Amino acid sequence: MKSESALVLEELRSKLRPASVAQVGGFRPSADPLTSWFLKGVSLAGEGLPVWRGKPMFPLLQIRIDELPVIPEQLENVALLVLFHNMESHPFDQPHGEGWLIREYATLEGLELLPELVTPYRAFPVRWLSVNDDTPGWEDAWDILDLSAVNDDESASDSFFEDFSRYGGTKVGGYPAEIQHGVGLEDFVFQVGSEEKVNWMWADNGIGYFHKSPDGVWRFSCQFY
Repeated sequence: MKSESALVLEELRSKLRPASVAQVGGFRPSADPLTSWFLKGVSLAGEGLPVWRGKPMFPLLQIRIDELPVIPEQLENVALLVLFHNMESHPFDQPHGEGWLIREYATLEGLELLPELVTPYRAFPVRWLSVNDDTPGWEDAWDILDLSAVNDDESASDSFFEDFSRYGGTKVGGYPAEIQHGVGLEDFVFQVGSEEKVNWMWADNGIGYFHKSPDGVWRFSCQFY
């Protein structure tokens, strides 16, 4: 007969999620600007770069949705998404538009390459790899499971952290990869990791998380070491 902790871990395995995990560089980039990139983005003609406090923001990450092997429901009617960030500071926990901005386009028609800004960061193309075993972190997992039995069983606790996959880089879908505490599973859409090739880092090797509510409002948060 299986122990209660073993049954809880078995239930956890039934709740693993698929995700699209970013491969940053390592392949020849496409000449098509309407693909996924770090530090390159497109916009409608005349739209230009968004401005914050009088200065243009840069496109941190562009995601072409039909390239994703796993598409969250919040992006099902989106063709392309561009995440912008300001040049001055990380806008931790600020509302949409305050130092960061997401533009969503329902079609690829009429989109053109944005001018490139001089930044400390490096542009890299992105490919998306499919995974089927993304697992929530310890605190977020409590939102879907009672982990009391695992918490009381050292072997099961070790198994929780060692025998399940968690993807901490840039990804779309799956579960947010918590660092300090629970991120919150509700409305999670994607995360942007600290990417060495891009020379991009959230504070001390952190992760930025992006959630979208049913009424279309984006929310940003960040955790780091």
